Amino acid sequence: MMRQSAALATTLLLLVSSVGGVVVAAPSAAESSSLAAKSESSLAEIDNETSVLMLDEDDTNTAFGAPSANLSASLAVRDTRVRSELRTRTTGQRLAAMENENERRKAVLRALTELEIRVDDLRAEERAALDAHTTGEITATQLLVRLAHVHTEAAELRANATMLERTADGIDGLSIDGRVGSVRLELQTMRGPIRERAAAVLRGGAPPTRTYVQTTTDGVVLSMIDDGVYVREVYDDSKRTSDASGRITVGELPDVMERAYPVIMQRGEFNSPTGVQASNIFVGKVRYAGGDLTAYVDRGDEGQVFREIQRIPLDNAHVAQSTNSTRSGLELRVHPTYAGGPLRIELVDAATGDSVQGNVSLGSPDSNEQPTFLGRTDADGVLWTPAPDGEFVVQAIRGNSFVSIELTPDDPMNVSDPNDSLAPPPTHARVGADA
Repeated sequence: MMRQSAALATTLLLLVSSVGGVVVAAPSAAESSSLAAKSESSLAEIDNETSVLMLDEDDTNTAFGAPSANLSASLAVRDTRVRSELRTRTTGQRLAAMENENERRKAVLRALTELEIRVDDLRAEERAALDAHTTGEITATQLLVRLAHVHTEAAELRANATMLERTADGIDGLSIDGRVGSVRLELQTMRGPIRERAAAVLRGGAPPTRTYVQTTTDGVVLSMIDDGVYVREVYDDSKRTSDASGRITVGELPDVMERAYPVIMQRGEFNSPTGVQASNIFVGKVRYAGGDLTAYVDRGDEGQVFREIQRIPLDNAHVAQSTNSTRSGLELRVHPTYAGGPLRIELVDAATGDSVQGNVSLGSPDSNEQPTFLGRTDADGVLWTPAPDGEFVVQAIRGNSFVSIELTPDDPMNVSDPNDSLAPPPTHARVGADA
C-alpha cells in the first residue's frame, strides 16, 4: 500500500551518548577452561547487545550480490543525478526571476507538491525493485544497482527540497518547514551506507563487496563487511501505518527504544530532545562502545521500528561460541550468527593452534553447485563474511589439507518481537584485543 510522504513531518533525533566501556560479564570457570583449551584467549563472555530488525519470514528471497564497476549502470546513475541537478537549478533560477511575490509563493507551493509526488514515485520504484527480487525476476546484484539509483536520486531530491525551503524563507508569510521536513525524512529512509557503497562501486570508486540481500515485497535487509566494520540496513514498509490515531508521544519513545534495543539502551545515557515538533516518525540515534545505531520509529500502533542502520566494528562484534572441526592437521572454527549477521571464520594449525592462512569457501549441503569462494584468512587466520540464510557449509583449504563444517544460523534478538527483545539476551562472545 502506498504511503504518503506528505503525511510525515520533521525528524526527531535522540542521541544516546557513549558509555565509558562495555560491561563484560565474567565467564564461569568451566567456560574459561573451554576457551583456554581452544586457544581462544581473544574472546570474552558478555551478554549479546545486538538486537536487529528482521523481516517477516513468509515469502522472502535471500541471496548474495556483489556489484562491480559497470559503465552502463554507472552512466544511468550519473544521468539520474545530472537530470535531478538540472531540474533543481532550473526551478531555482525560474523562481529567482519572478518579481511578483504572490506568483513566486504559488510557484514554490506547486514545485513542492511536484517534489512530494516525485518522492512517492521514487518509493514506488524502490517497491517495484523489491518485488522483482522477491519473485526472482532480478538477481541480488541487479537489485543493488537499482537501490543505488534510488539512493542517488533521493540525495538530489533532498537538494531540491533545500532549495525550495531557502526560497520560501525569503517570502513573507510563507512557511513550508513542516512539508520540507517530511520530504527530507522520507528521502532519508531511501538512502543508506550499503546503497551508497553500491553506487560507488558502479562508478569504480570502491571495490566490490559481498552483500547479503533479503527481500519481501514490503522490505529489504542488506548487510556487508566494510573495512573492518559490520554494516546492516533494513527497511520494512509493513511496519508503517498511515493511521494518525493511537500515536506514541515523545515521552513514550524511550520505552519503545528500550523494548526494541534493551541492552544497547541500557549501555547508554538517554538525553531528552528539545524543540520537538509534531511528527509521525521519530528517529533514535544511539552511540555506544560497541557501535552505533539509527532506528526509525513509526508513532502508530504503540510505536514500531520500521528502519534501522547499524554499524559494529568487528573487534566489538558479538558471535556465538565456535563450532569446530579438525581434519588433515587443520582446525576450522566458525562462530555462528543470525542470517545476514557477522560470521567469524578462523583457521588454525590443529597441533599448535597457530594461525593459518588458507582459502575459504561457502556452499550448501547436498548441493551440486560449486561453493562460493569467500577469500583467504588473514595473518591472524580470520575471515569475516555475512552469514547466509539456512543451512550452509564452510570449507577451508591449505595446500592438500581440507576441512569443513556444516552449520545453521542462530535466531537473533528480533526488534519486532517484544517478547523476544525483552527476554534475557543469549550469552555470546565479543572479539576484542583487550578481552
